[in-house]
Amino acid sequence: MVEITTLSELTIDGKLSLGRSASSKDLFLYSTDELKAWFHTQRAANDAIMVGANTVRVDDPELTVRHVQGRNPLRVIPSSDGRLPPDCTLMNDGVPTLVAVSERATPEALAILESRDHIEVVVCGRDQVDLQALMALLDARGIRTMIAEGGSELLSSLFKADLVSRIIIKHIPVIAGAPDAPTYLNGTSMSLSRWRLEDWFIKGGIGVSVYRPLDA
Repeated sequence: MVEITTLSELTIDGKLSLGRSASSKDLFLYSTDELKAWFHTQRAANDAIMVGANTVRVDDPELTVRHVQGRNPLRVIPSSDGRLPPDCTLMNDGVPTLVAVSERATPEALAILESRDHIEVVVCGRDQVDLQALMALLDARGIRTMIAEGGSELLSSLFKADLVSRIIIKHIPVIAGAPDAPTYLNGTSMSLSRWRLEDWFIKGGIGVSVYRPLDA
C-alpha cells in the first residue's frame, strides 16, 4: 500500500490558513529559503503528491519541485464531481496529473478534464472518491510514497480511512486569530488516534515536527 505522509503548515493557534477563505499560500510567505528548499526536497523524494479539489480552487497550487533540483511527483487530485477550474495551473501547465472522480462526475466535467493531454481521469467510488481504492490503483502502478498537502477536508478523509503513515507539521510562528479559519481536521469527529514524536528540528527558523503511529 502507498505510504502517505501529510505535510502541513500550522499557525501557533492551530490554523491551516489565516482566515476561512484565505489561501494557505499566505503561510508559505513566512518561509525562509532554507525551509523552502527542505520543503521541496520532501516533494522530490515522493512518487506522488496530493491535494483536494478545494485546495486547487482556493490556492491554485503548482505542486512541482522548484526550490531544489529533483523530479516532479505525480500530481493526484481527488475530485468527486470532477470539477476543477479550467483556468487553474494544474489544468494548463502540461505536468502529468491524475484526477480521481466518482461515478457522479458529469460527462461535461469529464470532457473538460480529458481535453488536456497531460491529465488522466480514473473513476474510484460511486458518490465520493474511494481513497482506499485510489491508493490500491496507485500501488498497482508502482507508486510507493505520497505526500498529502491538502486542507482539512482531505486530511480528515485520509485519517478516517486509516491511510496516514507519517505526519509532518511546520509550525509557523504567527497567530491567525480568526475563529473561522480551518483547523488541522476542522472539528471532524474521529476515533482516538495516538502518535509518537519521531523527530523535531529547526529549519530556517521554523520548527518542524515529525510523527509516526504509536504502534508502528
